[in-house]
Amino acid sequence: MSSCIDGLNLHPKSVHDAAVVLDTVTDRLIAAGDRRAAFTDVYGIVTRAVAAQVERPDGMFLEPAWISRLAGRFCERYLETFRWCERGAAQDCGAWHIAYASTSSRFAPPVQNALLGFSAHINYDLVFGIHATIVEFGHGRDPRMLARLKHDHDEVNTLLRRSVVEALERLAVRHGCPLSAIFRDTAPDLAVWVSMEMLSRWRERVWTDVLALLKARTASERAAVARGVEQRSARIGQMLALPSLHHAPHAALRLMSRAA
Repeated sequence: MSSCIDGLNLHPKSVHDAAVVLDTVTDRLIAAGDRRAAFTDVYGIVTRAVAAQVERPDGMFLEPAWISRLAGRFCERYLETFRWCERGAAQDCGAWHIAYASTSSRFAPPVQNALLGFSAHINYDLVFGIHATIVEFGHGRDPRMLARLKHDHDEVNTLLRRSVVEALERLAVRHGCPLSAIFRDTAPDLAVWVSMEMLSRWRERVWTDVLALLKARTASERAAVARGVEQRSARIGQMLALPSLHHAPHAALRLMSRAA
């Protein structure tokens, strides 16, 4: 059976590799009428924004090589979950199980599918991706470098903020999402504010968990941190998957605020 990831680089090493893969996967999913495209389309917007900053000599990142490698590893992890989904295999965390279950339901609007994908990818995947990339670069015991990496981690929030309105446009036009169209047309500023309240809080907690992993000295300590990450990410996914997100824009905004 053919797959939307056949023939692609499944082990991207940089943000540029990741952008190419995500754009290709999105195009293939849209052509196939696959609801998973809502997440990859929005994910691609942010990835291209990161790539543009990495390319600039005066860009916002203090450590662009580190950010680029992280983006490649981050995308590689997503492709791993996608392969499991294609094969009908179990996911290794509850958040991704919930996200993929949502895309199989015709009742879940595209904005919900995108939110659940971001929830799993940030609240679970990003913790371990950042930790692995810090260790790979040898910065785990260097407070000065950790501060620089935290700066770059926070700068991604700026790119996320800039991407919200474009994401609503994509979801409304390319994926036929009525909720996104309503947010875009009647409350774009509120949608940006609520989205960033949620995303920035998630990402701040991610960094706290990364530091906990770096501090852990034994396998059991690392396992305890990992369990906490898995349980929390699953709880957030469960909230975002509640049926109330389908019913009305104001209900969706309340639920997003609660998840934040």
